[in-house]
Formats: sequence, C-alpha cells, structure tokens
Amino acid sequence: MTNRYEVSQPEKNCFLFQKPTLQQEQEVEVFLMKTMNDTEPISVIKTNEASFTLTIDVDYRPYFLIKTEEESYVIGERTLPVEGMNNFRDMGGYPTVDGKHVKWGKLYRSDHIHNATAKGLEYLQKLGIHTIIDYRSDVEIEKYPNPTINDQVVTYHVDPAAHAAELAAQFQASKENEDANLINEIIEQQKNGTLVNQADVVLEQYRTFANKKESKEAFAKMLREVAKPEAAAIVQHCRGGKDRTGYGAMLVLGVLGVPKEELLADYLLTAKNREERNAVKMAGYRKLTDDPSVLDHLYSFIDTKSEFIEASIDAIIDNYNSIENYVKQELGISQEIIDTMKELYLEE
Repeated sequence: MTNRYEVSQPEKNCFLFQKPTLQQEQEVEVFLMKTMNDTEPISVIKTNEASFTLTIDVDYRPYFLIKTEEESYVIGERTLPVEGMNNFRDMGGYPTVDGKHVKWGKLYRSDHIHNATAKGLEYLQKLGIHTIIDYRSDVEIEKYPNPTINDQVVTYHVDPAAHAAELAAQFQASKENEDANLINEIIEQQKNGTLVNQADVVLEQYRTFANKKESKEAFAKMLREVAKPEAAAIVQHCRGGKDRTGYGAMLVLGVLGVPKEELLADYLLTAKNREERNAVKMAGYRKLTDDPSVLDHLYSFIDTKSEFIEASIDAIIDNYNSIENYVKQELGISQEIIDTMKELYLEE
C-alpha cells in the first residue's frame, strides 16, 4: 500500500484529506483540477499536515493534484455523491504490484442507476460515461429500469446467472410485495426444513463465479468491452453493487495487477457505503416480522464479508496462480487484450 493522500467529502463541498500513515514531514501543495486533463490547476493550500480539510464550492467532480519535493500525483474521491445512489465509486488510484496506479475517472462500479434522482443524473452526466455493464437479469431490469444518462451511453447486459446472491432475482414478485414474498418464503422453508444459511449460499456462489459457464461468458464479455479504447468511462453494476459487481471489479483490478489486499479493501467499501441503506432495509423487514431467526436470515442477504470475495480470489490463485492466468486460460482473454487494458487504465 502506498502512502498517498486519500480524499473524501463527508459534507457537501468539505473535502477531507488523509494519509494512511498519519506522519507528515514535508510540505505538500494541493491543486484543484476541474478535469483529469486540466492543464491549469489552481493552488489551494500548502501544508505539512497529514490530515486536513478544504472547503471548496464546486459544481463539478473535482480532482486534486498533490505535489511534494519527491513526487506529484492526482487523486479523487473514491465514493462519489450521486444523489439517490449509495455505492457509486471510482476504482482509480489503487497501486499495482509493479509500482503503477489505476487511473482515476475511467473505471466506476455502482449499485443500479434506477434510484438516481434528477440531481444524481445531472452529476453522472458530468463524468463522461460512455459504457455501462449491467449484470442484472431481465426480470431485475424490467422491474428496476435504469434512466438514460445521455444518448451516447452504450449499455451491455451481461447476466452471469448469479441470482442466488440477489433478492429480486430469487423471489420474483411485484416490487410492492417483494419483501413480504421473501419473508413468507423463508418462513415456509423454516417449517419444512429446507432453509439453508444464505451466507453459505453466497460464499459458494463466489467460488463458482470462476467456473460456471454463464458466469465465465458474462465476465469474458465484460473484459472485452472494458478493453475497447473508446469504452471509458465505464460503469459496471448489478442491483446493490456488491456480489456480481464485486466479482467483476475484482477481475478488472486483478488483471491490472492490483494486489489481493487492495482488492479486499475495495470490496469492503461496499459494507461501509451500504450501512445506512441496510439499516433502512432491516427497519422495513421489522415491520413485517419480529422473528429474530427470520431477521438474521434476511440480514445475511445484504451483508458484505471479506471472505466472500476472498473465496473467489483464492479459488483463482490456487488453480491458476494469478488472475491474469485465469482470464487467459478460462475466459479466453488474450495477452493483447490484457496489455491494452494496462495501457488504457494504468499510469506510472
């Protein structure tokens, strides 16, 4: 892990800068950038602090150029404030095993765009999105259609048939009856002794992502689309941005050379981002049942655990030694495609 600054926006227009190792011995100058290609960044602060805040009134997605005596680099927010969505994030900034970093503003992952408000869509329109990879099933898409960001965005539906990980795909009821239908199904399974631990089901799903035919076809198509020079900026998403998207994001970052500890860290940001959403979801469930065992089972549907994605990574590494070898041998991704992805999405 590098000791570069990270930036977040805990309050509107209030940007918090922090270093993983909170020791600062040299001066740093921070410049505001309107875009990643801004050739005239504006100096906003010089400081020796390892943690500080800046209040900047902006109506665009800002980037920040960080300069010290030894280096200069650009950073951006990881989780973006898209109104109506809770898990829209930039996959940029992660270090690779060979000392490079993933470019900001090129690769995004998110929950479904269905919930974006008009203001949220206005924000998304400023990100230069050209491609959407939608992992949802036809049923999910019909029930929760994405609004149009702009007419230039191309959407690819690549269903990995991983429906065990999502409520809507498991229990096909109307939106209004979805929660009640799910609870009734759990109670019925409890009565007849067929209820299984959902966390175990999800864990097994992550293990089989790597070898299930439909999953391999879906994620191979995703990688080929990501490798197209005209594709960026790209958003990949499912419903909650956790399971199918978590696996797809892991493959992209893994092919780029991001190490396992960073892949796990990226995955676990979903848990943090979904805390409020999960609390609201559980409050809704409690209005329909007070059975603690049913509530525990319901929470297992929306929980995010590092062992889920780790099961996929370990299954790949144990059998193929690397994610790059896996996508070549099992997904039919050529070395040329891999090299193109690295050229498109990595910087020194």
